[in-house]
Amino acid sequence: MTENVPATVFGGNVNIEDMQALAARAQQSAQNNPRGGAPGDSDYMNFSGKAGSYTVGQDKREVPDDELWIVNVTSFQEGWVCWKGGQPAATRLANIYNEPAVAQPDFNEFGPFEREGDGWFQAKAMVMRSVDEDQQGYFKINSVSGVSSMAELIGACAKRMDAGTACWPVVRLKKEKFTSKGFTNFKPIFEVQGWLDNDQLVAFSNGDADIEELLEAGDDPAAL
Repeated sequence: MTENVPATVFGGNVNIEDMQALAARAQQSAQNNPRGGAPGDSDYMNFSGKAGSYTVGQDKREVPDDELWIVNVTSFQEGWVCWKGGQPAATRLANIYNEPAVAQPDFNEFGPFEREGDGWFQAKAMVMRSVDEDQQGYFKINSVSGVSSMAELIGACAKRMDAGTACWPVVRLKKEKFTSKGFTNFKPIFEVQGWLDNDQLVAFSNGDADIEELLEAGDDPAAL
């Protein structure tokens, strides 16, 4: 039954029968810690580094910091995003488990780049489902701080996959203020509230269990 978890909950297509087999690929992505379109049934999510706020969907619903989200660990993507004139000129992302890695682009492609903040940037993405709202979000980011935060989350997931323990994180979307070049900005923080195993994930998806009860019965968020 466990091999059907992604299709049951997120509509994905990565085989999770052996979570340890996915761990190495996830760890590779986690170590890639630098300074496309949304998958079906997902709404675009955005994080504003200037305002420190998350929005999701066409109506740009602002996500409160106490809203719970389940991260789809089979959805992790990485690649490159090109910005030009303040707009995305190209997005090249691939699933870290079952798609060929995106080659590093020629940094002159789509150039010349004359505006600060334009050019090619490393990016990561993932799918999350809201526990509190009937909404699934596709979160993509290419800021140095944001990609680093996501790499840390992927690393934590990889460690749990490899250990054979609960590895589906339930997170709250937080922010952290930092100063760079004299300007104050925010980076996204994925604050893990707990971890679900495959059976718990299916139970929650089927409406057979309350998320708070599952988190209380589950692993310590700081374990491993």
